[in-house]
Amino acid sequence: MAEPDRTVLFTRQLLWHGAVGEPPRKPPVVVLLGPAGSGKTHALHQIDVDLGWGVVHSRFDFGDGAPSPADVLTRLAYGFSRSWRHRAKPRFLRFALALIAARADLGTTDYTQDKAKLRRLLEEFHRDRVPRWVDATTGLGVRLATATGAVPAPVADAFSAELPKLVRAVRPRLTQALRSLRDVEWFQGGDAYDALIDLNRLARGREADPERLTAWLLEAFLADVRENHRRMSGPERRSPCDCPDSRRQPHVHTWVALLDNVDHPGGLAFLRALTAARERHHGTPDPLLVVATSGSWHGEWDDELGRTWRPPWQPGSGAGRTVPVCGQASHEHWAGQAEGRASAYYPVLLEPLSVGAVAELLGRDVPRAHAEFAHRATGGLPGAVRHVAKVLRDKEIVPGARDVLGAGGPEPWRSWLSGLGLSTVDVDELVAAAPFATAPWLVQPRAEGAVVQPRVGPILTELRASLWVRAGEGDQVTLHPWLAGNLASALARRDDGAAYRTQFAALQATAGTDAVRRAYCLLALGEFPAVVDLFERDFPELPHLEWLDRLTLVVHAPDDQPLGAGYDELREQLVKADREHRPDRTPLRSELARLIAASWLATNPFAVRGSAQNRDIELALANLSRASERADTTHLYTFADRAARGLWP
Repeated sequence: MAEPDRTVLFTRQLLWHGAVGEPPRKPPVVVLLGPAGSGKTHALHQIDVDLGWGVVHSRFDFGDGAPSPADVLTRLAYGFSRSWRHRAKPRFLRFALALIAARADLGTTDYTQDKAKLRRLLEEFHRDRVPRWVDATTGLGVRLATATGAVPAPVADAFSAELPKLVRAVRPRLTQALRSLRDVEWFQGGDAYDALIDLNRLARGREADPERLTAWLLEAFLADVRENHRRMSGPERRSPCDCPDSRRQPHVHTWVALLDNVDHPGGLAFLRALTAARERHHGTPDPLLVVATSGSWHGEWDDELGRTWRPPWQPGSGAGRTVPVCGQASHEHWAGQAEGRASAYYPVLLEPLSVGAVAELLGRDVPRAHAEFAHRATGGLPGAVRHVAKVLRDKEIVPGARDVLGAGGPEPWRSWLSGLGLSTVDVDELVAAAPFATAPWLVQPRAEGAVVQPRVGPILTELRASLWVRAGEGDQVTLHPWLAGNLASALARRDDGAAYRTQFAALQATAGTDAVRRAYCLLALGEFPAVVDLFERDFPELPHLEWLDRLTLVVHAPDDQPLGAGYDELREQLVKADREHRPDRTPLRSELARLIAASWLATNPFAVRGSAQNRDIELALANLSRASERADTTHLYTFADRAARGLWP
């Protein structure tokens, strides 16, 4: 049996609401973040399946249309109202009554007449087995949306099947439902009909107020959630649970709302309204865990999240807390926020697939070599793995091969690049900006001439917002390896490589005295001996860790070497070129040439990296350590060990 998904394990940790007889724990609004193809919807599906019948949960997807908060709440209430094993059936009395009041066409602006008519309608509703006027509530979603101007009718129509079931649950309990409105903070006491008339006017009056209407509906909805949770949630058996002391201590779980694509229209507005309603409630914490997904760090979130959380592409030295990856996230981490900077939101980054998970996605009988190559080429991005799976079908994976994914780029990748979800970026513009996107630190602040691209700023901004950029070590940021590999490959093969050479030549010309920038561009251009010159000069002068950090940065330069030539052939060509450049050479120079050649060719994510290549890098580093006259050779051995395991560069 496959190991549970990390998002599933993380969600299980958050289900604990409290031990019986103890104060409940406040649940966060989790936002699972990842770029297009990172498996956000799949993660919610896995959580949904894992919760099964053991934990009360409901789901909504913002990916279709632009639903109003009333639509979202209706669908969630309907999902929560299913029959759950070993539990009473949930009843959303306050919320359903609020929907009835918002729907009622009272037809007058006289407060007394409106109140009398609403009372007669509800009495008829309570008395009749199948009241005719309630049948009209099948269109409540459309009419309520039209009244608020919040959502087009085709979207609201999708909820017409759920509404009658919620509303009919009120009929035998109308008196109880009216009395329960006293638990809603918007109810001002006294007569419940006064509150319902106010609600009707928020929905249908001359000065309708969609925001206050949403707040009213949310108060009613959350009050129903709290009441149902108290009534239904005894200690739960046989439910998915990683709760501490769960076997020894009877406890209850939260309910769970699963919200997909909250970065689409309506999603952020709903989360803001929900969070505001929860913060207005000063009693016990709502027993509702929200797990949402987003494919972007939306600009509107700067106010919502920016006070507490640092965007994923900002290095760790900035203000705010680092957004954790899923495997490192926990309720304790979220709850440990500094006073004055607390946030109801908990942004969490989805992690790439492991080699084992990639193998499962490729197919049950896939060879290990195929899974390892697909993992390396895609960076563990699920959508990219599915894309590569089509190419790998019936392909042989040969160590050192560079043409496994084909030699015809960029056209084979055009459809994929077009599906990145970048709303303002053309594919051709994106490819042209490849050097800047893959290594934005290359561009000097005052760079001019050919390196200045008018669209680079918007492209980099959208790549960050769409979560393709992550903070790396130090002050560096990195582009996702799958996207970076595709862009570099596409640029290198556009116009027979002319655009690639022009771009990197211009960048090299603006590098000035920055040796690392210059070496990166020279290596990208295939000027191999000049790069070996630099690292030979610095090897005895710099601390070895600093020298290795520079080498790591430089050998990640892209290459436009022939795809038909394998690793062994290209390495020998590079070393031969260096011998011809420097025939009178030392053993140190020879080791450096072999190391840089092997390391550079190893960083191409679309090339098959084998054990022989790892061994070449390991031996070169070990030999450099023996040749060094410095005292800090331990770092060379450490990197050699990592290279032997395929972990460097």
